[in-house]
Amino acid sequence: MRLKKINLRFILSIEGDVMEIMVVPDGHYYKLPSGEVYVESVFNYEFFARYLSVFDKVFVLGRITYVDQAPNNMKLASGNKVEFLDFPAFKGPWQYLRNYKTVKKLAKSYSNRFDCAIFRVPGATANIISQEFISTKKPFAVEVVVDPWEYFKKGTIKSITRPIVRLSWTNYLKKICKIANGVSYVTREYLQKKYPSHSIINGETEEYFSTHYSSVSIRTDSYGKPKKYFNKSSYVITHAANSFTTYGKGHITLMKALKILRDNNHDVRIVFIGDGPLKENFINFSKELGVSEHVNFIGRLPDGNEVRNVISKSDLFVFPTMAEGLPRVILEAMSVGLPCISSPVSGIPEILNNEFLIDYDDYKGYANKIMELLQNKELLEEASANNISVAQEYSEEILNKRREVFFRKLSNLAKNSN
Repeated sequence: MRLKKINLRFILSIEGDVMEIMVVPDGHYYKLPSGEVYVESVFNYEFFARYLSVFDKVFVLGRITYVDQAPNNMKLASGNKVEFLDFPAFKGPWQYLRNYKTVKKLAKSYSNRFDCAIFRVPGATANIISQEFISTKKPFAVEVVVDPWEYFKKGTIKSITRPIVRLSWTNYLKKICKIANGVSYVTREYLQKKYPSHSIINGETEEYFSTHYSSVSIRTDSYGKPKKYFNKSSYVITHAANSFTTYGKGHITLMKALKILRDNNHDVRIVFIGDGPLKENFINFSKELGVSEHVNFIGRLPDGNEVRNVISKSDLFVFPTMAEGLPRVILEAMSVGLPCISSPVSGIPEILNNEFLIDYDDYKGYANKIMELLQNKELLEEASANNISVAQEYSEEILNKRREVFFRKLSNLAKNSN
């Protein structure tokens, strides 16, 4: 790994109303010699620019790999007033241990620089840096995005460290939610009950506060119209998972369901959005099932607009996931009027009715539910209209107001602490 020489001077200052913040998401980023940073996940520049509604500058701490040119199909993550801090690009516990001294040195340095921080938890990078930041006793907030107890359950990731990570991350999330000044959840109720914040337990004050908002970005003018199905005889199902790194997003379940649908003479095909190391495994499985001609892996798309464009041209969105927080891709599918079927995990029951929830590994259940919908086009149209209505509660306008209030409370707390 190539790290640039890092100036350890204290670079954060509050002069008048100027306020800077360190934001720590998880994931891997790719940095060019010019300083531009690219990412394959949802954490693009638009995502980090949200924090600029309150803070004057955002410093993102991510695991950085240095490259000579922008990788294909990746999104620009850096930009005006959004800069990235150098950090080792370790993957997995063994690489972390090999970089341990560098990681600890940088964690201490960055924690001393900034007067406040937001950590997106749980996550390898956020978990590490937040432990050091807590020791400074400076104000910080967390954005809780997933339930690690469910995310790392058996069958999701093939690793001998999975049970250890599952237990340690779950315990740490419980701890940090109780001591963070601010806690935001992607769910309305689910994560709050399992990982209650200080303010939920003891009541809200200026020092301790909580809220909820999804990371989804749905513009007010991007909502679709209810779909019509009465003249349809062939159907396209979409599924989207940015990185094919686990078996927990239901690719296998959905292809097994497709096999049943095709055997019952339903003209259905699947479009899978995303890419990653397990793609060849999934392609080979589709061949073994004999459905490869009806499955299209279109790869990773350049941005959310392209994802919505592909999804909007399909007829159903099916997502048999094992664990989530509140999947933004379901909300995006709902916003363009797609009937959606998913699993009854984490926050998904908050946005989908029980009749559209099937256990993640019940491929027969998914096949039966899809057949029921295809044979009842009125139900399809009702689901389409209802989903648009639910998704409107997650518009960018509504969520941005909630985010800004949360950021403002943290900013004021940091200013009053100096």
